[in-house]
Amino acid sequence: MALPDSVTQQHAEQSRLLQPSVMTHHGMHTSDPVRIKEAKTPEEVQQVLAIREAVFVAEQGIPATLDQDGWDDASIHVLAFYQEAPAATGRMTGTTDREGVLARIAVLPAYRGRGLGKRVVRHLEELARREGFTAVTLKPHHYLESFYRTLGYETVPGSTTRAGSHALITMTKTL
Repeated sequence: MALPDSVTQQHAEQSRLLQPSVMTHHGMHTSDPVRIKEAKTPEEVQQVLAIREAVFVAEQGIPATLDQDGWDDASIHVLAFYQEAPAATGRMTGTTDREGVLARIAVLPAYRGRGLGKRVVRHLEELARREGFTAVTLKPHHYLESFYRTLGYETVPGSTTRAGSHALITMTKTL
């Protein structure tokens, strides 16, 4: 049974009012509940690590030793907030051949389906461009291949590797 238009419009207005209103640098209001920033302070880095622990170790069963791979100090980390709550993260590490490696992209379960993963990837790509990189690579779970394809990534044939019991593939994108 369809709801009357007046009820649907009232629900839409209530949903709009519940979204936080954020002042932009142009002095306009926006209802975007997402904010992404580089994680630089010790507190922000701890939030990044907590998200990774929750997603990779607790949820997916990846050994903590695989998550803590020694590249964190050489990487740029981003932290995504949803309504000011830490919700997602990712990192970008540069290589000697001017390529950025995107990794540790994770969205907490409560915040999935809101476009955070896509926005974290796009933000990391912008950081890679800023650093002068001409391409980026990543090694997502095989079941995320179609998601990354929609973002312009191509799968490297025969690139399947394992992280614990998880099959990973290598994907690349020219910037």
